[in-house]
This record gives sequence, C-alpha cells and structure tokens, in this order.
Amino acid sequence: MIAHYWDVFKTIFKNNFVKEFIYRMNAIAMTLSDLVWVIVELAFFEVIYSNIANINGWSREDCFFFIGIFVASDSLFTMFFQRSFWEFPMLVNHGDLDVLLTKPVSAVFLATMKNINFTQSLNLILGIWIIHHYGPMAGFEGGIAWLAVIFWMIIGLTTQYLMRFVSVVWSFWLERGFTASALYYQLYALANKPSGLYPTAVRYLIKTALPFAFMGTMPVLSVTGRLPLSDYFLVSVVLIAYAWIARILWKRGLNRYQSASS
Repeated sequence: MIAHYWDVFKTIFKNNFVKEFIYRMNAIAMTLSDLVWVIVELAFFEVIYSNIANINGWSREDCFFFIGIFVASDSLFTMFFQRSFWEFPMLVNHGDLDVLLTKPVSAVFLATMKNINFTQSLNLILGIWIIHHYGPMAGFEGGIAWLAVIFWMIIGLTTQYLMRFVSVVWSFWLERGFTASALYYQLYALANKPSGLYPTAVRYLIKTALPFAFMGTMPVLSVTGRLPLSDYFLVSVVLIAYAWIARILWKRGLNRYQSASS
C-alpha cells in the first residue's frame, strides 16, 4: 500500500516539476514575491525592537527565530498542498471530484496533493538559514536540537493541513467554496506573529480552536526550553480533535456530493 502511494506521489512530483519550469517567469515572480514577504516581516520586527527591548517575554532574537521556524513550516505546506487546496472548491462545485473518486487511491490524497509548488524551495532554505543564524541568540543550542526543530516543522505542517482541510471541506455545502478559504486566510494573519504579542484571549484561541501557535510560537518555546509540559498534551489533543472533525466532515460532505450527483 505504501509503495503504491509512493509511486503515485513520484508521478505527481515529476509532472509538476516539468510544468513548473515550463513557465519559468511565473516561478521567478512567485519566488520574488515570497522573498519580499519574508523581508517585510523581518523589517516589521526590526522597527518594533528598535524602540523596545522586550514584548511580554519575546526579544528581537526570539521573534526572528520565530520567523525562521514559521517560514520553514509554512513553505512545506505551500509547496505540497496550498495550490491543491485552492482548487478544491472547483473540484466539488464543477463535479471534477468524480474522476478522483474512481481512482484506486484515496480521493483525499489526490485532491490535496495533485499540485506541487517548487518555488517554495527558496523559502524553505531561507527559513532554515534564519533558524541557523538567529537561533543561538534566542537560546537554540543547535546540534541534536535540530531534530526538535524538524519535529515541530512536521507538527506545523500537519496543523496547517488539518485546518485548511476543515476550511475547504465546507465546499460540499457552499455554492462558492472560496468563501471559506477567504475566511481562513483572514484568520491566518494571526499565525505570523508570536502569541506573546497578542492579548490573553487571542493567545488562548490560537492554542486551541485556531491552533496557529503550533506553527511558530510553541516550537520556539519548546526548543528553547520554555514550553510547559501541559502544552505538549494540548498539541496532541487539538490535532486529534481536528483530524476527527476533518474525517467526519469529509464523509458527510462526500455523501452529500454523491447524492447531488445521482
């Protein structure tokens, strides 16, 4: 089974690689756009910390370290899943999901991983460089601790995948599924700042119902030895809950989709 899915993934990878570099100017433009976004984020914190040394326990180096982990984690999601999630509402609304349901592979797998964005490779490298450069100043020891960074990048990737899936699966009930996606990205603005910069209520929200803190804040606190043990348990509970909700919504949405097609 695993070998079969691996073969399917390799085929998707090859097809997208060829498609990406046929349109090289588009790839270059997207790469530059993402690079500008990272520079703007770094400049934002540089301006803030030129006037203040610490914000609720977060120093300038902590925030830059946060950006490195967040960018690396987000680039993995964007590379492998974002384009597919943007197209998911069209699969449902136009009836194109029918084709995927007939394949001998999970329709969820095909629907969420059929488009790969190779332009995000630079962002991944940039994020890792920022971690390497600013991590020691924030208390990151490097060495074996890189395994913890990789672990949290996987947690961040998983978190964003589940949250994005739960947002787009509403396409089965909405005439225009892009509405849910637009709402998700409005809320996503909460993800690219450390939780310490937010009021208490927002900090609680992004650790539970909207767990954006799993993508940057909690990884930084974890690898620098400042994350309470209870928060590790919280991460497990929230991700399991999201996976359970995603599974239920997918099954019910699929039943609705098949009924509408019959």
